[in-house]
Amino acid sequence: MNTWLRALATTCLIAAVAITPATVHGQPTPGARYVALGDSGAATTGAVNLDLTAPLRCVRSTTNAPKLVAQRLGLSLDDRTCSAAKIADLYSSQGAGVAPQLDALGPATEIVTLHIGANDADMTEYILGHCHVGGCAAEADPQWDSKIDAIAPSYAAALDEIARRAPKATIFVDGWPTYLTDTSCPAMLGLRPADAAYIQSKFERLNTVVAREARDHGAVYVDTVAASKEFGMCADPSTRWFDPLVADLTLLPYHPTLAGQRGVAELIASAIEAELGR
Repeated sequence: MNTWLRALATTCLIAAVAITPATVHGQPTPGARYVALGDSGAATTGAVNLDLTAPLRCVRSTTNAPKLVAQRLGLSLDDRTCSAAKIADLYSSQGAGVAPQLDALGPATEIVTLHIGANDADMTEYILGHCHVGGCAAEADPQWDSKIDAIAPSYAAALDEIARRAPKATIFVDGWPTYLTDTSCPAMLGLRPADAAYIQSKFERLNTVVAREARDHGAVYVDTVAASKEFGMCADPSTRWFDPLVADLTLLPYHPTLAGQRGVAELIASAIEAELGR
């Protein structure tokens, strides 16, 4: 090839590279840095598929939603989710061997998922300490609503801090799926239908708070309620997304089953694909 033809070929190659889209098919880049943050709702399937390489206090699963999302999309994952985590634990250690969750973030981070806030709102304390002991719907406690609403400022600050530490990342926030409807079942050990509906209303209030803060602070909110309507704690054990009080699948009442983690993972992965393909 003479000098003139070689120069022409080089020019064409440079031009072709310049106009080639960075993401041809609208999919996340394989091997992208993905960091998962959150509490037990994202971390665990209880006694099922326990990850023995993770800090034991985190009760982290090898088949939790973050790991399933990473597998589906071909992403490298740093899973920092940890059971019992509160928003403050994003910044500080939960105990020996558990680094602050936000330490995983950096300039190379491209995708972040966040599921946290229920422990800050004392959901377990109110549900097990009030609704399962004498009922809660008949004598509604306004302090529960206040507890839920009060997480908004710290949740907003956490989203801003994630964005500061990982400026190139897209943040995906997933809410709480359907736990109960307006019916109960024997596996809930006497929980009345009215109290079941009341509990679900509190999770939906929590979703409202988190969704608002996510949207106001540049994150993508992933609604998991609609897709899980038929798979609450009183659904068939083979399909339910959460274990009831008789937690025969996971040994953790009110926590995700493998089916639940799979269901949430599907919703998050689809949201990631849709967002990065805009």
